[in-house]
Amino acid sequence: MRPKLVAYQYVPSGFEMIIAEEEVKTWNLWFNIKQTDDPEAWDEEIRFINKMQDGLGALTLDQRLIRAQMAEFCRLHPLFPRSIDILCEEIGEGRFSKPVKIGYEGRGLLDSLGYHDDQSLDEQRKNIFTTYARSLKKWIGQGRPENPTESKVFGFLGQPTSSKKTFVEALVSVIDSEEISIFSLMSLSENECRKAHGKWIFDTFAHPVRCFSCEEADPGRAAIPDGQCHYSMILDAGILCSGTFGEKRSTFEEYRCFTQENILAYSVPINSWLREEPPKPATLPKDARYVTEDDASEIAGRVHSSLGERDETKEWLTACLLKTIKDNQRWEERAELIDNYPETTSWFREILLRPTGRSEL
Repeated sequence: MRPKLVAYQYVPSGFEMIIAEEEVKTWNLWFNIKQTDDPEAWDEEIRFINKMQDGLGALTLDQRLIRAQMAEFCRLHPLFPRSIDILCEEIGEGRFSKPVKIGYEGRGLLDSLGYHDDQSLDEQRKNIFTTYARSLKKWIGQGRPENPTESKVFGFLGQPTSSKKTFVEALVSVIDSEEISIFSLMSLSENECRKAHGKWIFDTFAHPVRCFSCEEADPGRAAIPDGQCHYSMILDAGILCSGTFGEKRSTFEEYRCFTQENILAYSVPINSWLREEPPKPATLPKDARYVTEDDASEIAGRVHSSLGERDETKEWLTACLLKTIKDNQRWEERAELIDNYPETTSWFREILLRPTGRSEL
């Protein structure tokens, strides 16, 4: 029997269930926030969002699949932050129209339903490489960054020099080849890091963001896992070594800077939509490197336009989205940029202080 979703009335809020060959499998939709399947670990924001779900009645298949895709979200995936736009568009349209992989933390829910097969994942990986190659070529030509990948590449590389250009041209040559070799990418990036800094930073770069261990990162000891994050992180490590790494921030700090500026830029307008306010751009720190004021304004308008007119189900899905993007990858409880900007989460604070909020949780 082909796997299918269990009838909605039998699925607890905060979970999704699939039946295949008379076996029922259960997925915790908040695993990419809490890294545990124990509902006792859920905070009051999650409990309130689940309570919102309880009052909605039956969800459509598309709405359930959108929520399942959101459970995959990871801010370290190469589609970030485009992944947030995809979710906003789907919430607004009410259709699961872009079944792409946006992270690996849903632990196979959509895979089990057949939405992520080898062919689609291979095609998606090729598109990611194409985007990187286009961004690198644009940097060589001293163009202007116009999308998040270009902003990341330009920010990581910094100003052009002859040595940087030589490395980037070699990188583009590998990416543009018909059969991209993960070990060619690893070798090229490692050589650049050792030449520039006397060490290969990938172990210390990849391990803190939990994509895979130092043992797996060494091609002499194990094969590289065949995932989109692993390929893009090898690229990012080499680009950082060739560019700005060591100038002001560590590799991990530089990567966190890229992700946190984008989390801030998206959280503020999502929060303002929930509060039924006009599109509100994020106020950026003075030293922002990856998101400009113009970017923040464009993101705010796009988020509100994508989400469109509100209804109760959209409000629930959008609350799930805000909770997901602001708390993903925060299980180490490290302070982040959004913590300095109360406007990113004011909807949660206000809703939980209402008589129907905190007192009933």
